[in-house]
Amino acid sequence: MLVLFMTLPAFDPLAYVRTDMGSSSALPRAMDMGGGGASPSRQPGDFGAMDHGASQTAPPADHGGSRTPSPTAHAGTAGASSTGHASGPTPAGAHGTDQAGQMDAGGITDERAKSRLDQRLTVATGYVATGLLALTLLVGPANLLLRRRNPISSYLRRDAGMWTAGFSVVHVFFGLQVHSAGQLSGFLAYFVAADGSPLLNSFGLGNWTGLLAIVVVAGLLTISSDLALRTLKAPTWKWLQRLNYATFALVVLHAFFYGALLRVTSPFTVLLLLSVIAVSVGQALGIWLWWRRHAPTPTLTAA
Repeated sequence: MLVLFMTLPAFDPLAYVRTDMGSSSALPRAMDMGGGGASPSRQPGDFGAMDHGASQTAPPADHGGSRTPSPTAHAGTAGASSTGHASGPTPAGAHGTDQAGQMDAGGITDERAKSRLDQRLTVATGYVATGLLALTLLVGPANLLLRRRNPISSYLRRDAGMWTAGFSVVHVFFGLQVHSAGQLSGFLAYFVAADGSPLLNSFGLGNWTGLLAIVVVAGLLTISSDLALRTLKAPTWKWLQRLNYATFALVVLHAFFYGALLRVTSPFTVLLLLSVIAVSVGQALGIWLWWRRHAPTPTLTAA
């Protein structure tokens, strides 16, 4: 799946509607390409207007939060701002410039290629993790439907959960590279505004929901072993594992705030919607089958 997502043109996230993650709105908005990619609601000092591979606009400030125009636009398309890679003057002393203030074309190409790779890896690993997470929630209903034994813990469900955690960590790692350039201040800008308040626009809410999801996934990974099952005992262990449902809801919200529904023609969004439908139908079917299996049998009374 990862190879297909990384190679097939249909799965290129940059080929679809771009989301303006610099908007102050809590709901994702499509970027106004006619206005150079800038959202009318963006304020000076807001964080960059890129989602995980959807938007190409350079941030109005650099990753460190200073007022110096950013010398780079992460993917460097023709819609980049005048301080981006693609066009316009570059401040002297910026990354990729010589003393005459001219841009190093080779460095630009390398940065664009790396940014594009980071974006594709971020999106691809995120959706592979989502698919594996959906699988963990479908194993139980499938066992009930096939009249198979449905143990408290199965290796298939546990292994799928471990792979989910692994791809989630890779997703977070490359997602942080897209906007932060490896700087701590850039990491913080995913969650807090310049004044230190929580970031509550669509970009911030997308990151907060993603953070909660990765925390839950990491916690579930630590107890995905026979030793943890024996130590916690089955009822407690099973209750904790049910946090997987909350994880799936957080992942769906994360994708929503990152503009998944703005790109309904994208195969990624189609896969997300299919995952939501499959999990919803599977869980409803599983609950009904469990209830029918455990419902008390009515007793006949003598006339």
